Amino acid sequence: MRRFFTLLIIIGLGIGFTAKGQTPDITSFMQINPFQNFDNPSCSTIYDGYVSLPTGQIHVGFNFGPIRYNNLFETNADGYPVTITANKFVNKLSKNNLLGFNASMELWGFGFRAGKKFFITMDHRLRINGDIRYSKDLFGLPVLGNMAYVDDPANINLCANINAYQELGISFRHEVNEEWSWGVRPKLLMGLANLRTERLSALLYTDPDSYELTMQYDALIKAAAIVPFSMTFDREHGFSFETDMNAKAITANLFKNPGFGIDLGLSYRPIPELNLSFSAMDLGFIFWKSSATEMTSQLNDAGPYYNDGSLVFSGLTEEELQVLIDGGNAQELLDTLAYYFPLDVHATDGYVAPIPARVALQADYEFAKGQRVSAAAQLRFASHYVQPSLTIAYDGCFFNMIDVCVAYTMQRRSFDNLGIGLGFNLGYLNIYFGTQNLISALNYRNCSRLTATAGLVFNWGHMKELVKKKPKKQE
Repeated sequence: MRRFFTLLIIIGLGIGFTAKGQTPDITSFMQINPFQNFDNPSCSTIYDGYVSLPTGQIHVGFNFGPIRYNNLFETNADGYPVTITANKFVNKLSKNNLLGFNASMELWGFGFRAGKKFFITMDHRLRINGDIRYSKDLFGLPVLGNMAYVDDPANINLCANINAYQELGISFRHEVNEEWSWGVRPKLLMGLANLRTERLSALLYTDPDSYELTMQYDALIKAAAIVPFSMTFDREHGFSFETDMNAKAITANLFKNPGFGIDLGLSYRPIPELNLSFSAMDLGFIFWKSSATEMTSQLNDAGPYYNDGSLVFSGLTEEELQVLIDGGNAQELLDTLAYYFPLDVHATDGYVAPIPARVALQADYEFAKGQRVSAAAQLRFASHYVQPSLTIAYDGCFFNMIDVCVAYTMQRRSFDNLGIGLGFNLGYLNIYFGTQNLISALNYRNCSRLTATAGLVFNWGHMKELVKKKPKKQE
């Protein structure tokens, strides 16, 4: 057993120091919280049942990455910003960076024990999540200039997936025996709004001898929403965006973006004190149909600057320079260049987009009654990017009514992710709140992540024994 825990710690440290991602919710480690099985439908709950209203579970999280106050501003002795430190900000960026946010609110839900082997839940949630992945050169090029990329192409890349949707799920947890249990939660998804970039990239090369610029460019952006909207674009008038805020039209679109998702979980208890679990969450997609729109743009062969799919610019001609010097129609010159970057905006029949999925491994060890330590390694898949994280937590239940959880998450370039959760089981009422970024919340100037969760749930049938009794040895 000691070898097992040693191996777990070594693996965890290896994952943690390369992690960049969103952490699991603090409720995953709280023993008397009714929602400890939300991140894994195979995990048990200590209640015979519960009912929640819109106050049942509210969660908000932000991942700012390198976009921190200390990286953007130089401050005086009083802490007020005196200058923008653009170069420092660029130097803090890695090759790929992530800006993310997520929010979830349970509109209603309930769960109950069905016999000795099953626990069934049903819930309706509103969820919002967004992931924006951007390359270092997106900011490096405008800040440092193209001369910083001589003979080293600037790779500008932006990838975004922003979702707002409703989720109606029903879960079944089955305890096969004292060692094994499994759970499944199929979910009906109803999309509200989506913005997704399939492609948005540019490659700029500066020749080290002639300083000639060569650029490649490609873009495909998709959007949809239950609020009817339309977009048009022409060179004379630019963008035109119109919406129809009619309540009847919006209501008619509530169910026009169907989707499906599923959560899977498996738990194994080799000894009464140890529980090992695996989960695969939010495996699914949404078919976006209402007001579905595409925006595409590619380099166009519009004149002498075009060469084999690239824009090649070696400087202005004498005539073009004279136009600018004489104060002529410079707008005409800009319009000519704009023909190389045509933008097509058109309605489409619809498109399919996945929701951010995640997989996790978790180990919980109860070393005393009501006292537990946990380790969870998670991979989250978003915007063609994998976000790993590792969390180590302690949870203690005192007087069978007070729950105290302390969690620490190791992530690359972020070592201040200390979380705390408090829960109170007051008879039929359970109140809890927590955060996984306590230090960041207190030190806003160096804050890279911020999460908060809270809720109020009515529950009944509280099981007094939090730890399974060891089976008696046969004489």
